[in-house]
Amino acid sequence: MEESLERAMRISGLNAQYDRHAKNLLSQKIVLAHILVNAVSEFAGLEPEHVIPLIEGDPEVSIVPVNPGETNDPEGVKRGAVGEIPPVIGGCSTESGIPYEGRITYDVRFFVRVPGKEEKVKIIVDLEAQKNFYPGYDLVTRGVFYTSRMISAQLDTEFVIPNYNDIKKVYSIWICMNSPEKARNTITEFCMGKRHIVGTSGDLGRYDLLSVIMVGLPETLTEGSQELKLHRLLGTLFSDWLSVDRKKEVLSQEFGISMTPDWERSVNIMCNLSEAIEERGIEKGIKTGIKTGMEKGIEAGIKVLIETCMEFNASREDTLIRIVQKFSMTNENAEKYLNQYWNKE
Repeated sequence: MEESLERAMRISGLNAQYDRHAKNLLSQKIVLAHILVNAVSEFAGLEPEHVIPLIEGDPEVSIVPVNPGETNDPEGVKRGAVGEIPPVIGGCSTESGIPYEGRITYDVRFFVRVPGKEEKVKIIVDLEAQKNFYPGYDLVTRGVFYTSRMISAQLDTEFVIPNYNDIKKVYSIWICMNSPEKARNTITEFCMGKRHIVGTSGDLGRYDLLSVIMVGLPETLTEGSQELKLHRLLGTLFSDWLSVDRKKEVLSQEFGISMTPDWERSVNIMCNLSEAIEERGIEKGIKTGIKTGMEKGIEAGIKVLIETCMEFNASREDTLIRIVQKFSMTNENAEKYLNQYWNKE
């Protein structure tokens, strides 16, 4: 493992490193193209390989804070950097902040040109990988906030007052892993619309400027449906039980995608980190089980697994899924252990 990666793991911990490599996978242009074709109306009906040239720059992930007021100032970015200098994609940063407000970190953010337009019309896309579907607030509300900030951040970079017609449309697309049953295998869009209250006004100008799209992934790999092709692609990438070889096989045979060495490395690291987070608890439980008997050993293993998931900031729902899968028990029984040990000292 490279020295810089080892240093990052010591600083950030396993879970942060897992997230970083997940975002690296999501930022691959072929993956972005599949997402755009299947979820964004401007690209519907196109082949992913025809969308790749429309994506500007090299979408990369930045985890470095950018101080308020320095978003579009390269020298300011350098002054505020901690570790690496964050890449700037087409003039927009992956972070946004203004004085006296909280900082926002975007997972992947990029410009893409709209096909079929004589002039070079662009839209801005924010892509979020979300493991916890219930973080204590509605994800769509957070998405509305993200798109609103993406529009306001365009002032003096993409448009100047009073040229409001130069505002670029923005999308915030949320890839929701571990989705609840009602949201699995779905793609849902929330956008601005026009409603005539009294009379009919006709065309009064552009208003379709922001859209939030939620992509709900299932627990298991989706099979055989053309309309769920995106779910199968993303499910393959982010599965924590498929082997790397199986992932390569699905991507190559079904999507015509060949992994680059860097891409394969991220997949390998993600698989290894996922196993490390889970196996650490199971191994301790097995050792305890030898001493105390199998039943108490299983309970000890579940307890350590819960503590490990808590240590790496896994959600309660994600921890429940891991208990069910690793110990082959019902949700009801797993919930009993969670109630007993979750947030316990």
